[in-house]
Amino acid sequence: MGKNLDTYNAFYEASWANPPASVFEANEKYLSGDFQTLDMEGNVQMNREAYLGLSSLLYASFPDFKSVIHDTQEDGDNVIVRSHFEGTFTGDLDLSAMGMGVIPANGKKIVWPEATTDWKFKGDKIARIQAMDDNGGVGPFLAALGVTQPGA
Repeated sequence: MGKNLDTYNAFYEASWANPPASVFEANEKYLSGDFQTLDMEGNVQMNREAYLGLSSLLYASFPDFKSVIHDTQEDGDNVIVRSHFEGTFTGDLDLSAMGMGVIPANGKKIVWPEATTDWKFKGDKIARIQAMDDNGGVGPFLAALGVTQPGA
């Protein structure tokens, strides 16, 4: 295993040790100060602050929210991850900051489609996560909830 795959695995293990607290602790420890998430075309979707904020919102709405890894591979200095998210929608999701208002909880278990993401590292920190297929990114994530991202 390479250094970046080791870092990714440490991040994942730390994240899911005791969520949600462990997720926030791992994000604080492993995300670089200039961390970003990108869509397939390379457009910035979230910076570090927005990513941490979305994590807070998700745990308020999906107390059992989790990431399920299907595969990880090294690709040069990057790590390619195939995974999906799942959780039970028991608390309203307040997306007012995104201009989308509050999405009422429906009590249903949501299983998002499997997505492939490219993780880039800077030293021992995660610098960016980029969607590599149509299932990655904010738009498809919201679509699984029946919501369309503004401007999409």
